[in-house]
Amino acid sequence: MPEATAQLFHHLLAKLLYKSQRTRQDIQTAVAFLCTQVKLPNKDDYKKLTRVMQYLWHTRELTLTIEPSTDAQWRIDSLYTDHPDMRSHSSIIMTLGKGTTYSTSCKQKLNIKSSTEAELVAIDDVMGQILWTGHFLAAQGMHMPTTTI
Repeated sequence: MPEATAQLFHHLLAKLLYKSQRTRQDIQTAVAFLCTQVKLPNKDDYKKLTRVMQYLWHTRELTLTIEPSTDAQWRIDSLYTDHPDMRSHSSIIMTLGKGTTYSTSCKQKLNIKSSTEAELVAIDDVMGQILWTGHFLAAQGMHMPTTTI
């Protein structure tokens, strides 16, 4: 890829990274994957970036909506050996009713041997956040049911 195009790739991806953390959590997984290609992007990566930009353009009227309820739910998933260096990928969201109040999507820090281990690593990566959120919401007066994995 020409240097000017690689610079544009890096520039646009930095903007998408900010946007995915603040207002558009729906693109977090795609942006996390593209961030692993920043050092040496190729034409396929640029096409993937273009698709994310087109998705944002066509869904620009999509709004972030959060409506509280009494039950907190965590969704944790992982993709086994999804990266070129054979690392897995974790995606984690928390809802307090309608809308996502916490989300993250990242490459796991360990090389593992099975998809079951990938799920366990994802749970371990987020367990501190789950416990802290439960204690925080309990301190705010919300009844917190027992967290079941």
